[in-house]
Amino acid sequence: MTVPAMRAAVVAIRSGFFDDVTDDVLAHGDQAFGAAVPSSAGQPDRSHAPWTRAGIDGRAVLVVAGHAGAGASTVALALAEGLAENRRVQLVDYSEPARSGLSAAPTIELGTDAAGWRCGRRGRLDLVRLAQHPADGALPRPPEAADATVVVDAGWSTTCALLDSPGSLVGCALVVVIRLTVPAVREAEHVLAAVGGEAAVAAVGPARWPRLVEASCGPRLRKARSTGRVVSVPLDRRLQIAGLTGDRLPKSVAAAGRALAELVAPAAPSRHRLPAVRTRRAGANR
Repeated sequence: MTVPAMRAAVVAIRSGFFDDVTDDVLAHGDQAFGAAVPSSAGQPDRSHAPWTRAGIDGRAVLVVAGHAGAGASTVALALAEGLAENRRVQLVDYSEPARSGLSAAPTIELGTDAAGWRCGRRGRLDLVRLAQHPADGALPRPPEAADATVVVDAGWSTTCALLDSPGSLVGCALVVVIRLTVPAVREAEHVLAAVGGEAAVAAVGPARWPRLVEASCGPRLRKARSTGRVVSVPLDRRLQIAGLTGDRLPKSVAAAGRALAELVAPAAPSRHRLPAVRTRRAGANR
């Protein structure tokens, strides 16, 4: 391979787009570098994050995978349902339609809106997902939902694009999803380094980490564990086989979602708890 061809290949890999850099293009020598750059137009627009307009205190909760196949869609759904117990929540799926893990998750389908979002409901949760991948690669705004907390399932391709432009993650509450394997925690360390900040980590697998996995953790993942920002999400055999459907999540997975919800958006203490205790004591004294 020539040097220009290798440069074009590197640019194509970083942009996540390969098919448009053909042998005919590479034959033009130095022009290959310039031809590979526009090919990134098929990728999501990295100049802005359209979901940052809303969320918890003006922030969205962004769920990203620490590696391919981490189980981010399951975690995003569990987290969204945990948050929906005391607020209105909109779960937005930016995965490509053919690769969406949430395609069968709504219990009610409400059709497609004018902006190209397929809308549905799941209990108290609003669930919207892309009806088709945007032709220009720009990330569309989620449908307007007044006073709703926005939880974003970024999808693997969108996550890769975002990690190339970490500045677009500023202002988001972040949850990084990983599997408990040695290659996975090594990849997750790079993701945690890219996103920066205090990201929560959803660790899919056994509650007790294998020793080899623990030994392979990098400093950021070790810090997240030591500061209580790692939540264990158990593997469920039914979900592994059937995927996400309109059925309720397994209790153990739903409990992990509530724990993540408490981590990214701690519930305010009840103001009526103390007077209620005093009333019961007063009644007891009588």
